[in-house]
Amino acid sequence: MKQDLTCFWSGGPAPMRWLLLESLTYIEKIAALYPQASLTVVTEIEEAADLPEFAGLNISWYFLDYRREKLPFAEGSFDAVLAENLLTRAYEPYDLLLDISRKLTDTGVLYGDFFNVRYTGVLAALQAGEFPVREKHLYAKSEMVRLLDDTLFKEIDFVPGDKDDEESTAEAWESQGYVNINHELAVSRYLFRAAVSTAAVANLKGLYSPAIRKELARILHRIEYDVQLEANLEKLQELCAREGIFPEYLQDFIAESCFHREQVQARLQAGGFFL
Repeated sequence: MKQDLTCFWSGGPAPMRWLLLESLTYIEKIAALYPQASLTVVTEIEEAADLPEFAGLNISWYFLDYRREKLPFAEGSFDAVLAENLLTRAYEPYDLLLDISRKLTDTGVLYGDFFNVRYTGVLAALQAGEFPVREKHLYAKSEMVRLLDDTLFKEIDFVPGDKDDEESTAEAWESQGYVNINHELAVSRYLFRAAVSTAAVANLKGLYSPAIRKELARILHRIEYDVQLEANLEKLQELCAREGIFPEYLQDFIAESCFHREQVQARLQAGGFFL
């Protein structure tokens, strides 16, 4: 079984800002699924910009080796980053992932892949005295979870990218005592989707601008700690009316941002809010 990173995408008209690190084979796929997207492509292959299949696409080209040079983009520049083989090729995976997470918006997503060090083919090579880790980085899935978590990603999904159709070899290793959770001994490569925010928080962040969310949080915290309560209840009424903040959103926002949630809700209800 073999599949690529398009398995995570549904497509749509959103004008997303994509950063592709190498990953040239995905340019046409993204353009087809997200026709309003703008693409920024980082590659060492300068000839790629002149290929006829990319003519007419909304692409900004940067020619550099992302492993050696800092990515020349401001924080929060992209909605999505796609980087096939990034973790296999990276000299400093932690530093690179941390830099990428900062280039994403607060609802941004990274798509990538990695080779599984617990794959039976790798285990057999190690048993024979061969060390593929000298040529490329390999990872266990548990290690990848820690690495992504340490570099500020919150929600991570894995899908087998390359998996043996016949699992008898994996079963033989399992019979020798090797743990085989979710058939991972038969998976040579994993695909992953790593989001900067959890789905619940991303929904909260996606509806209103950072400035509005900051103002909402400031008012709610003042209400939470009984600071000029009446004045801040009025400010909250004005903000909700002006920006169209609806009760369900307000309730979810309180749940995510306030420590004394029940106390805040009680004060809002006493002040005329319907939650």
